[in-house]
Amino acid sequence: MRLLLDENISWRLAAYLRPHCAEVLHVRDIGLAESPDTGIWRYARQHGYDVLTKDEDFVRLVVAEGFPPRVVAVQNAQVPVKQLATFLLARLPQ
Repeated sequence: MRLLLDENISWRLAAYLRPHCAEVLHVRDIGLAESPDTGIWRYARQHGYDVLTKDEDFVRLVVAEGFPPRVVAVQNAQVPVKQLATFLLARLPQ
């Protein structure tokens, strides 16, 4: 799995996920910080990433545009990064 972390996801999460994913980038790593969701969506689609976000706009993009990219939307994720990583890693195969 190749993950692109949206701007509303802490960049620190990447360090926890990298050992378990083929590649993990944060939007700030590729110059897309503060970019519109559609720009992030297009980048993910063109480069084969799935998007990890807290933003419901990406869910609407899935409905409107289809796959790829896949979107992992976490809600109520105001938890420490390590706790979010544990939660995600337990579900990564899904």
